[in-house]
This record gives sequence, structure tokens and C-alpha cells, in this order.
Amino acid sequence: MASSNPTWCSDRALLRRYEAGELADTETDILDEHVMACPACEALLEEFRSTDLTSRLIRSAVGEQSFEDATEKGSPLSADEVSTVAEWQIADYERVRLSGEGAFGTVWAVRDRVGLYRALKVLNLSRLRAANVRCRESTALEAYCRNVSKHWNLVEIFHVGMLGQSLYYTMDLADDDRTGRATRMKLPAQYRPMTLQSVMRREVISADTAIEIVIRLLRGLEKLHAVGLVHRDIKPANVIFVERNPKLADIGMITTETASASVVGTPEYMPPDACMDPTADVYAMGRILFELLAGKEANRFPELSPHVHISTDNWMMTEVARVIAKAGAKKAEDRYTTASGMLKALESCRELPLLVQLSNSTPDPTPQKTNHPMMPIAIALMKAIPWTAGVVLAYKLICRLL
Repeated sequence: MASSNPTWCSDRALLRRYEAGELADTETDILDEHVMACPACEALLEEFRSTDLTSRLIRSAVGEQSFEDATEKGSPLSADEVSTVAEWQIADYERVRLSGEGAFGTVWAVRDRVGLYRALKVLNLSRLRAANVRCRESTALEAYCRNVSKHWNLVEIFHVGMLGQSLYYTMDLADDDRTGRATRMKLPAQYRPMTLQSVMRREVISADTAIEIVIRLLRGLEKLHAVGLVHRDIKPANVIFVERNPKLADIGMITTETASASVVGTPEYMPPDACMDPTADVYAMGRILFELLAGKEANRFPELSPHVHISTDNWMMTEVARVIAKAGAKKAEDRYTTASGMLKALESCRELPLLVQLSNSTPDPTPQKTNHPMMPIAIALMKAIPWTAGVVLAYKLICRLL
């Protein structure tokens, strides 16, 4: 039973991820049962919520704890923190549920004035300054909103604003991870955003679906590269599904090609040469395609093992493996220069239906006789003779009787 596992009671990191909604559904369901039956874990969660600023803001926002209660428990809030809590009333948006959080910000599911659900991200600029961290997100937002028009495979930004010491913006809200339903009009009670990472954790994605997902993401990335922008943080966790369609999200690391020398991103999806230009985005896309097809075989990337069981009649997998190998090359000059090159190469790996049909058909060695073009007419006349003769005989018999 889950409630009898003592290791969870002392695993603060696991409980922290549980509180943030970062665990897979199966893990969360088990921990739900455990926490309800375990006073020690409940106490740890309460301790965490009372001492962590972000958690106190969350509890204040959702009404689980008043602002006065938040200041009474644990260490007192600083002046900046008090200002952040007091001013956290963003006009036109009703906060509904926390959907993600990090060291310097949170993401909320909110409802706007017309009743549509959006994702709203809030960044605490005072905490960034206190940590001596430059806010890349503000410059990324500016570059993104000025240069990127609406695209089906890129997250859409609806509104950007400032409130006190906080920068916030609204964007597409991901589908619900539990039900797979779109969330624009209705938000499930236990909402969690559906990302490519969450889907990969709980199920095996078919080769056809995997390649189609990457092709769509490459179309969005192609748009970014066409206007001189580099994403720099492409990974499964930063791909969301909106109305069952994959979109590149988390634009906080986006920059222009000329400013892409800074080495930032997720190490697992960064190229070995740390060249963070468009070829780095290509490398990350190759890595994602590899993991979708072969699983997390980090030591083998970009070599797609021939022993991997991949069932598809729609793709030439040998060619797909070559695309992955080129995208995952160690040196930038050996990779595709932009997403457009990888997209064209991957689309060219598609098996044409006619060629598939011809390759699956077996020719008949027996020679076929060619019919004369008048043969169908002759056959029809022969079939009509008995009926014609019968009519003539009946007519003659009637004439004799009369």
C-alpha cells in the first residue's frame, strides 16, 4: 500500500514536485492516497507551504489562506514580497488554478472577461534582481511579439503587462493532460497541462504520430528561423498540445541569431559544441524525434538502432534515421543550418501511397488475353437472342388463335 511507504515521508524533493503537479498521473494518484493517510507527509507539505514564498502566494491567491495568515506563519515577508502579494490583482483575469511554477515565476490557468481560459505567466522581477539574474524573458517577449505572427505550431501571446514588480503575459492554455480535452471553454477541476513530456511518460507514441508531431513542430520552428529568431530551449516539456495540436512554448530563451552566443538551455538537448544558433534548435528537434522513436537511449543518440521495433508503412525509416543523424551531428557545420532544411529532408522520407501499393502487390505471371473492343456488344446481343426468339414465337401463336 502507498500509505506504508516510509521513504516518501522524508523525500522533500518528491513532495515538492507533487505539490507543483510535476509528477506523472500514476505517481500522483499513489501519492494522493499516501498523503491523505500519512500525517507526517501532510505536515511536511504544510511546512513547505508556510515557508516558501511562492507557495504562500499561491495559497493566498486561491483562497486557502489569507494574506494575514501567510505573514504569520514561517519567516516574515519582505517589503517586495508584501507588495507582490498585495498587488496580485490583475484586471480582466480571474485566477483559477496553478499550472506550473519555477524559481522566479508561476503559470496560472485564468479566465478572461469573455469567459475564455488562458495561461498567465507571472515573473517576479525583484527576485530576479536579488539573485543577480538578468530577465531574458522581457527581451524574448519583445522579439517574439514583434516578429512572429500567429502560427498554428507556435504558442500565441495575447497580452503583456506590468503590475508592480511583476511582468506578466497571457498565452494559449494547454489541453488537459488527464482527459485530453481542449480547455479554451471549460477547465477540468483537476487540470494539468498536456505536454509532450507528459504524454511520453505514460504511453508509447507510434512512429507515424511521432514523425507527424516533429514535422508540425519544425513548421513552427521554420517560422522562427525565417524571422531571425532562435528558440534555444526546445525539449518535450516545452511542447504543449492545444486542441490536440503540438505547439512550441516557453519562449523565455528566444533571441536573435546575432545574440545567440550565450550558452543557455537544457544541457540534455544542447549540442556538444554549445553553438546556440539555429543549428542548436535543429539538434534538439533531432533529439526529440530520436526519443519518440527509440526511447531514452541517451548514449546511442543520434544513432537510431536498427533493432528498435518501429512499425510503419508510411515512412522510409532508413531515411528517417539519416535525418536524425544529420540533425544530431556534433559539429554545427554538419547539421542542417535551419529548421527548413530538416523539415524538407524529413518530409521527403514519406512513402507515397502508390509506391507502397505497387511494392506490396505481386505480379501475375499468367499472360492475359486482350479482348476485342466489340466483344462486350457481341456478348450482350447473344444474351438477348433467347428473349427475342420467345417474343416472336408468342406473337405468331396469338395471331393463329385469333
